[in-house]
Amino acid sequence: MFEEPEWAEAAPVAAGLGPVISRPPPAASSQNKVPLEDESVDVAVFCLSLMGTNIRDFLEEANRVLKPGGLLKVAEVSSRFEDVRTFLRAVTKLGFKIVSKDLSNSHFFLFDFQKTGPPLVGPKAQLSGLQLQPCLYKRR
Repeated sequence: MFEEPEWAEAAPVAAGLGPVISRPPPAASSQNKVPLEDESVDVAVFCLSLMGTNIRDFLEEANRVLKPGGLLKVAEVSSRFEDVRTFLRAVTKLGFKIVSKDLSNSHFFLFDFQKTGPPLVGPKAQLSGLQLQPCLYKRR
């Protein structure tokens, strides 16, 4: 959902993997629509990137581009979650099921979701679990 660094295109191709497939330039970080076809991606990753107030838009876009059964991986700062169960319920309503969760780390929570289909709720439905807290940073 965010712009790739310049080195991503210039990275050398490992032997035996074949040529790099040409793809359109990435979307600007302020956009929530990526230039990818519907159901064209196996895995979507959100690693410390659900910082905006439009989390729902990004998760719905992930649903759009993920293939049926595709994997959505989320890694976020643990202090941002007021209620993990509410967050999981909200993501489920957006067409995913929880496959695994790791809440054992004191700083980060890790979630794996599988796409089950399109969002189960309309665009006007309120999903309070998607309103994460601001990050808390501690001096060390």
